Amino acid sequence: RHNLITEAGHVPTIVVDPRRTPLAEAATLHLQLRPGTDGALALGLAHVILEEGLEDRVFLDRFAHGFDAYREYVKEFSPEVTARITGVPADTVLAAARMFGAARPGQITISACSTVHHSNGFQNHRAILLLAPLCGNLDVVGGNRPWGHRVTETSVELVPSDLAALGPPLGAREHPLFVDHYGEGKAMRLTDAIESGEVRAVFGVGVNVMMWPDSGRLRNALASLELFSLCDFFETPTAELATVFFPAATHLEREALIVSGQGGVRIRPVAVPPRGEARGDTELIFEMAGELGLDDPFWAAGIRASYDARLAGLGLTAADLPGNGEALQVEVTEPAERGYLREGFGTPTGKVEFVSTSLEAVGHEGLPVYREPYWSPASTPEVARHYPLVLTSGARKAAYSHSQGRQLSTLRSQEPEPRVELNPVDAAERKIADGDRVRINSPLGEVTMTALVTDTVPPGVVSAPHGWAEADINRLIPGEGLDPISGFPPFRS
Repeated sequence: RHNLITEAGHVPTIVVDPRRTPLAEAATLHLQLRPGTDGALALGLAHVILEEGLEDRVFLDRFAHGFDAYREYVKEFSPEVTARITGVPADTVLAAARMFGAARPGQITISACSTVHHSNGFQNHRAILLLAPLCGNLDVVGGNRPWGHRVTETSVELVPSDLAALGPPLGAREHPLFVDHYGEGKAMRLTDAIESGEVRAVFGVGVNVMMWPDSGRLRNALASLELFSLCDFFETPTAELATVFFPAATHLEREALIVSGQGGVRIRPVAVPPRGEARGDTELIFEMAGELGLDDPFWAAGIRASYDARLAGLGLTAADLPGNGEALQVEVTEPAERGYLREGFGTPTGKVEFVSTSLEAVGHEGLPVYREPYWSPASTPEVARHYPLVLTSGARKAAYSHSQGRQLSTLRSQEPEPRVELNPVDAAERKIADGDRVRINSPLGEVTMTALVTDTVPPGVVSAPHGWAEADINRLIPGEGLDPISGFPPFRS
């Protein structure tokens, strides 16, 4: 973080964030937008870039699919329209577009969750990413490069034929692209599956009921199961719902194979024996396989042999690694720039798809269309009349990682309670003072937190932390507001 802020003071930097973070304060431009409107902002930047001829025409003519339709679509997002949607002033939109459009190279650094935890998060994320090829900043030093040179282990997931025998994963009907791409079920559909009777038992490793939208509904669903077993370090709020609780060994109490993307491969040894009845979750899973009578050679061979299977693609076995926990360094080579000149792009058309053929094939819009958040002043004015503030949740806190660590007094001393950030203007209207206990309501319920009055957030927006059992903000988030493509929840808007 310190390095990022230092660099932001030396190179032209644009930070997009509803909150005025330290990185935003160090940036050349801070675009403080209404939560959930990132897609409209990206389309507005593209509008200016195209209007002023800042795009990379040579790249686009050769490597873009659907660009003409995209160009026509972004005409709707003039700086004035973009300003009305996002709250970012039109002249700031112009300045940001000109800055990024003129940068050669320019890089988009993007969070894995802040832009996608919205009801239109997938298309918003696409709109942002497409700014890189629009300006020819793909796979060049200083631009956005693929991670193909990273060291990866061999997957030990079930092969498609084995998965087919299990029936369709959760969410395969509603979110087929997500399920096909990741080869896993859509966890956000778990509540629906329990309530319908499709799922009658759950074995969970580190499952956290507070990580679902409308989490009160999932609590009730888990409590109704014939069997809910949970493996975790602590007796969490989720453990209170479990039929069986398995105490998990921490990383200090169990061995593990660690493969670093930068090339370090090692077996991390046990530092101290497991306490009480704690077991490593990998050990627990292998023992369960035996109890279930699974006769697949993978399970029968044991954990150490599974390391060999995971290392097969690197030409290594567990026996090749140092026995003291030290890493064996695998050579990592940096590929030449512009790999697409040799290999094309991994899309059905072999090009950068401004109109996605994969999305169109399953009935979605191929363009990175902008849609308002599920609940917003524009999409649901009847809701906004009763709930006039926009809630964004999940901003990271220095003391904690998600919901972890609340049991530790050293961390509690740093941040003893959940605090909701609201702007002084909104606080004054409600006669709220810093440190007051306040109720936060949505159509789904209510939680109570302590007010932190700050201009970190703009007027009309409140920012609440997540992961507090006594104030679970996700109880207030609509479970039916999932992104239709990814199935991700609208935690951020």
